[in-house]
This record gives sequence, C-alpha cells and structure tokens, in this order.
Amino acid sequence: MNLSKVKICIFDVNGVLIDSNMANARAMGRAFSGDPMVQEQIAAFYLTLTGIDRGEKIRRVQSRIIQRPFGENEFEGLWQKLKTLTQRSMGTAPPAKGCKNILDAVARRGMTRVALSNTPLDELRRILAAQGLESHLDIIRGGGNWPKTESLKCLLDEFEFRPGDCLFIGDGKGDLWATRATGVPFAAIDPDTGEFENEHGFFGPFHTLLDWAEQAGLI
Repeated sequence: MNLSKVKICIFDVNGVLIDSNMANARAMGRAFSGDPMVQEQIAAFYLTLTGIDRGEKIRRVQSRIIQRPFGENEFEGLWQKLKTLTQRSMGTAPPAKGCKNILDAVARRGMTRVALSNTPLDELRRILAAQGLESHLDIIRGGGNWPKTESLKCLLDEFEFRPGDCLFIGDGKGDLWATRATGVPFAAIDPDTGEFENEHGFFGPFHTLLDWAEQAGLI
C-alpha cells in the first residue's frame, strides 16, 4: 500500500499497538464473576466484541451471559472494577512486535502519530506510559461509553484533520464502521480471526502491525 498521501496515522491500541486482547478478555471475566467457568464464557464472548466501546461491552455481556437486568449501581461498579483490571492487563501485556520502531518510522516520514482507543483517556495515558509508548505518539485520545465512530469524528473535528489525509489502523469491525462513517481510509489487522470476512473497502487484512508496516514500506 502507498503511504505517500497519508499525513496522519491513527492507531487503535488494544490488539494493534498492544497485544492485549486475551488479557482484556480475562479481565472482563474477572470483573463479572469469581466462577472460572463463567469467566471463560465471558472471555470467549468478549473476543467477538472488537471495536466496541467499554460500556457497550459490559451491557452485552450482562445481556448475553448474565441474562438479567443490572441492579442498582451495578453497571457503575462493573465499570470501576474493569477500569482497574484493564489498566493492569494492558499495562503488562506485550506491545506488538516492532511497535516502537514502526511508530518511529511513521514519524520519520513526517506523519502525525495518533493513538485512538475505546479506553478512557486518563487510563489510556497511564497504560501507554507503562508500555513506554507515550513518547512515540504525538496525539492520544481515549473513549468511554460511546461508539468509536464518535471518537473518530471528535478527533477529526478537534484537529481539523481531513479524512483523506488520514489512515486508521484497527483490528475490529467497530473500527471499520467508524472509518466508513467518517470517510477515513482503513487498514485492517487480523491475526486469522476472520473478523473482516465478507467486508470490503479497506487495505489488508494484515496478520500483524509488523506485516502492515513491511508491506507499506515503512521498515
């Protein structure tokens, strides 16, 4: 793929910059239950919820696995518990292979490096700092209890980025849908999950971030 027209590279974090999908899936299981069997069931379901904001993931797990309405303040309690568990899991999960070198190569090409995640911003900054990635990024923006589409729209508006100058690298259909809604080109990362089967209109899928960087001629 040709990066000559790309001025802003936008990276999803979980599953792209950091290999934390499985760790976060287990964190979701622990947030909901102390029963190992239920935790495994929740973790397996979580892995199908790529590119979806944290609040929606909690609601879907509650509906599909727990199968009862939230009790009073239960959602808020799960949110806080998951915040602690996710910060720990993403802070200790391995960064994607070649991640720092790739980000540095993007900078050498004169492109702005952006991390855009569904993880709330204060939490995201602590995670990226713990991973030693914060200094390799120019802009960091988090999410919360809203879709990735809204986060991407806010990023474009805040910095007056033109969609055609950007490239978003993500690993979930929620990421793809966000780019379709905003007109931002998309490069898909898929380590053989079949996430993007029957989808179209994007670059890849690439097996890893390193595969994307090699095929783009970055390294």
